[in-house]
Amino acid sequence: MAFSISKQVLFDALQKVYPIIPLKSSLQILSNFKLCYHNDQLEITATDLDQSMQIITRVAGDNEGFDVTANARKLFDIVRELPDGMVTIFVEDNVINFDTDKEFKCKIAGADTGAFPGFPEIGEGISFEISSVMLKNMIPKSSFAAAKDESRACLAGILWESFPSKTGMVATDGHRLGSCFITGNFPVQDKISSIISPKSLNHLVRIIGEKNSENIQIKINEKYILFAAGSFLLCTKLIDGPYPDYSKVIPANNPKEAIIDRASLLNAVRRAMVLSNQKTHLVKFIFSENMLEVIVVNKEIGGEAKEKIAIEYRGDGHQIGFNAQYFNEIIDIARTPKIKLNMNTQISACLIYPVYEKEEEKISDDLFLLMPLRIMEM
Repeated sequence: MAFSISKQVLFDALQKVYPIIPLKSSLQILSNFKLCYHNDQLEITATDLDQSMQIITRVAGDNEGFDVTANARKLFDIVRELPDGMVTIFVEDNVINFDTDKEFKCKIAGADTGAFPGFPEIGEGISFEISSVMLKNMIPKSSFAAAKDESRACLAGILWESFPSKTGMVATDGHRLGSCFITGNFPVQDKISSIISPKSLNHLVRIIGEKNSENIQIKINEKYILFAAGSFLLCTKLIDGPYPDYSKVIPANNPKEAIIDRASLLNAVRRAMVLSNQKTHLVKFIFSENMLEVIVVNKEIGGEAKEKIAIEYRGDGHQIGFNAQYFNEIIDIARTPKIKLNMNTQISACLIYPVYEKEEEKISDDLFLLMPLRIMEM
């Protein structure tokens, strides 16, 4: 019941699975990793019941296998501190033994796997694949806007919509909205909508973050969504819907339009935000012909900041206030050299779009929305 593996390979695998372990749980077994070694293959599994993850790694070992669970935190710490090089792992009576090629040995008591929850069975469902590049593009552009209040379960999730010719993600907390759609051919007869935990999707981004473009296999049924690629499986329970009709908050009439250098605007708002109110982070925008003035006045500390930026502007003079933190978060995510703002009144939502220098650089249709703040006298 022994196999050998590089310390770094083992640690990299544990790093990917470890974030699934719940910080607190009434079930002690959920604090454990499940390790299964059979046929020169090591499977490491973790679950919090809402999401489950499995990493599969090829190893060199004998013909006898084992199944054991062990405290995830202790196992993670042990492997992290092992000396670099090869390590041989063997199990006797549910005790996991580590024998390195640097004369260091240690062991940790494990437990039987009988009480460990099984990996969810998806069964029948809709299957398709999407490139990791597209997923890494869609998820950050929507997840930032998901509600942090878990009592609003639907809004705390990310809506993933798929149509025969496009797929994309949307999230909103009522104050801001982020959406990203890509075009393509998808094996769906009609629209499919699933609400997914941001925790799972953001963890997926971290897993595939260092890899080049590869296809991620997706399988969805009424209860779960499964992501699979290469050596990992990530399955997460869907959030019960329905999701609110987000299209109703997107204004159709926006006669005022500004095109602004993104870096200049980001820096101007960041400088002004230092002096903004610590609760509202209110920053005031004054638009005039080819000019934007960014203003912050904080009477509580006697602070004031003003900065003018040259812009392209179409429409009547306009004043509007925003939460500076929310605004900068959006334009930081946009990433294009310029952004476009479409507005109407001081109390109607502002639409924010990335502006691409070349059409071929555009890989998705992105829309961000931010509700304004009431402008007090400045």
